[in-house]
Amino acid sequence: MSAPEGLLLDRAGQNLPLAELASLWPLGGWSSVSTVAQGKNEHLRVVAGDGVHYLRRSYRAKPSGELAGQLRLMRILCERGFPAPEVVPAANGADYVELFGRLWIATRGIAGTPFDDRSREHLWAMGRTLAHYHRVVADLPAAPAEPSVLAELRALGGERDLEPALRSRTAHIVGRLDGLLPHLPRVMVHGGARRGSFVFAGERVAGVLDFDSAHPDVRVLDLAVAIHDVGKVYTLPGSADHKVALDLDRATELLAAYSRDTPPTPPEFEALLLLLEAKRLKRGLGRRSRERNGETLSDNDYAKIQLEDHRLAWLDEHRHALASAFQQVLQRAGSPSG
Repeated sequence: MSAPEGLLLDRAGQNLPLAELASLWPLGGWSSVSTVAQGKNEHLRVVAGDGVHYLRRSYRAKPSGELAGQLRLMRILCERGFPAPEVVPAANGADYVELFGRLWIATRGIAGTPFDDRSREHLWAMGRTLAHYHRVVADLPAAPAEPSVLAELRALGGERDLEPALRSRTAHIVGRLDGLLPHLPRVMVHGGARRGSFVFAGERVAGVLDFDSAHPDVRVLDLAVAIHDVGKVYTLPGSADHKVALDLDRATELLAAYSRDTPPTPPEFEALLLLLEAKRLKRGLGRRSRERNGETLSDNDYAKIQLEDHRLAWLDEHRHALASAFQQVLQRAGSPSG
């Protein structure tokens, strides 16, 4: 079919503008279109005469300038040989289009398979590719703004009626990160370097997706996100220990792969451990703040608060083991921190 027929609903149950999208991105004639459950954005998979493409509708608060910068980044990456998705302009030549108050883009699909949790080769390739990404973008401007996690913790830690123990913990992390900040290399981080963002062809990475969170920040932030994601230990959904602990073997394997060509600096090593804690603390504090400000939390919100509390308790108990394991990896990589 040259244009989609029938209706397709978004996650809120509203009609998606398929006819308008097919007009903006003809792609050689659409054959089929389906929704893809992925993240906070709406994704459509379109099979067309020109191949498989993905159309993405950004979340409502997405600034157009931020989106334009992320699309420029993707184009630069492709030009430099990094396997980022190819941005496909609309029929009017624009990289993105606003429809009914929402921003849409199109990218060419990347063929491959998802991350295999059983594959050491995939874990290694993910770490090497993240390090490669940081080298590729090293010369791009990265404004010295305060890292978002630090800014949010600073604000949350200063709110009234915060429990004294949480206030003290937050102030401690903020103070340590503040001291390290001038010494942390900055790049245009990926912002969401998790397993689901990597597409594989056999044992190699065929594509890196999800640049929707890319922004200037401290380089080690990407490493903290990736290590937490691959290290999470899955037990049984609903159990108290589900996704709480970190598998030190997997976490250190990814760090070793990353460090093979790009060993973290000593300040980055220290910040890595702090950021693993800071991300967990920020999420729990954020929901507590919403409740203090009068918002009615859902059962899921309370479950997420409890999850982050359990994760912080695990980090407290295993802080020395985690630091020692990471230190050994960096020593083998020849890091000055050893």
